[in-house]
Amino acid sequence: MSKDDFINLVNSSFDKGTPLWIHTKDYIYGMVPAENDRWVEISYTFEDPEEPLFTTERNADLSFQFLFEELSKGLSFYVEDFNVQKIKDFAKGLEGKPGSEKINDVITELINNSINYSSSLPIIKNKNDLNSLKNKV
Repeated sequence: MSKDDFINLVNSSFDKGTPLWIHTKDYIYGMVPAENDRWVEISYTFEDPEEPLFTTERNADLSFQFLFEELSKGLSFYVEDFNVQKIKDFAKGLEGKPGSEKINDVITELINNSINYSSSLPIIKNKNDLNSLKNKV
């Protein structure tokens, strides 16, 4: 998959709901809603000239697990003050909810209350900010 494929994914990422886009100096990570309680995990790695774009579609429950792995291991590596424990505590309050609802709640929490988790959380907060992702590739 190419740079153009990535840009197309970014452009359509708000079509079925609100995605989460994280950007670091090395990669861009997305969790994008799809059809039928499924989510597409997207990563674009800048230093991989052969295959920079990777996508995987999964059910919501499994996608939630992968999202939390990205937050707790990936993002916390790049954002020194990212409060992993605080987002884990927030997620504990979501137990028993369906996967898509948990993902949507985490995305909403990070977008609306990002300052509670980091002084500089590198996420896209709305559709108007998508150009910053496209300009990175």
